Amino acid sequence: MTARTRLRMLAAGVALLGLTGCGAAGRAVLGAPTCPDGPAARPELPTARPGAVWAWGPMDGAPEGTEAPGPVPGLTDVVSVADGRFTTAAVRVDGTVWTYGTDVKGSLGQGTAERRYLATPRQVPGVDDARAVHAVGPTFFVVRHDGTVWAWGDDRFLVDAGKRDGHAGVTRPRTVPGVKDVVSMGPGPLNAFTVRSDGRVQGWGVNLTQVLGESPGTRLTTIDGVRGAVDVAPAGGAVIAARADGTVCAWGNNAHGLLGVEPLGGQSGRPVHVTGLTDVVQVAGGHGTAYALDRDGVVHAWGRGAGGALGDGDTTDHSSATPVRVTGLPPVRRIAAYGLAGLAVDVRGGLWAWGSGLALDGGPAARPVRIRLPAPALDLSGRHVILADAGA
Repeated sequence: MTARTRLRMLAAGVALLGLTGCGAAGRAVLGAPTCPDGPAARPELPTARPGAVWAWGPMDGAPEGTEAPGPVPGLTDVVSVADGRFTTAAVRVDGTVWTYGTDVKGSLGQGTAERRYLATPRQVPGVDDARAVHAVGPTFFVVRHDGTVWAWGDDRFLVDAGKRDGHAGVTRPRTVPGVKDVVSMGPGPLNAFTVRSDGRVQGWGVNLTQVLGESPGTRLTTIDGVRGAVDVAPAGGAVIAARADGTVCAWGNNAHGLLGVEPLGGQSGRPVHVTGLTDVVQVAGGHGTAYALDRDGVVHAWGRGAGGALGDGDTTDHSSATPVRVTGLPPVRRIAAYGLAGLAVDVRGGLWAWGSGLALDGGPAARPVRIRLPAPALDLSGRHVILADAGA
């Protein structure tokens, strides 16, 4: 037994002794199974097939009459796209980054903070070796080929890895201090997380619900208690991680059952095992809702179901701590979340959506609906997808 394990057991014992007056939800979270220990598996670097970006809905702040759906001019040979609601960024196969949309405190990355709408994508200066781009609203993170992360946009706090330094936006890409060896990222609305090449998870940002584990601060920290991660996704007040062995772990707030614990409520900075999920290869998180994709192409959802976010046929504001299958989908190879909506690309490239907030025909969708596209989808982010080249 290691010293760290003894310390954890001692801390748990102290907590148990202090449970007088603690509610049932708090006791349930405290007693939930920990994230299983296992080998420190290394995540594989993601590979992407290039394609053209298609907007299937208009961005927030776009001028009236802006064409959508339709192709985004000039965004071809794209391997990664990030929809930041007001601004969208894309990485081309040559490592350059391009943005278009409304500039929110520097979110276009062009060196100015003037609020304006850019209809035609323009290259972001200073970045020519990007692998992927991610968005936290109008703040963008680029994972570079050397495993470092550069960022820009309206949230200086996140660009500076959790250091509070005023409220002005960051108008040009710059290094996120201390972040390195990154394979993939999972940004949330108030924080950001990375999966490192050693399978560890790191995060920074707002920490009101212990999403940064047992660290009390906001600065960059390693989440203790989870190893062998291959994907990570914030889901509102909690964080979900998929591990190389196919299990799923979660930490943070359990108000909507995101830790997979009943009764609902309580929170934990200690990662716990979300039972009922096996062979998971990817996770995604929305506003209080979590999704997991397994090796058979099945999508599972749990957490908050408002507006149909769980895809369970119910649009009322309800919650489930038990992951349930999202029915009505063919086998899926890629998932994403956007607020109170789930998104999926099936193995044939079909795009599916359910929930609310995406201007689906007929309003909130309690079950998955097919979004018509002119070509198979390769990847997606919000209202943007990367389409296969019809001539390839």
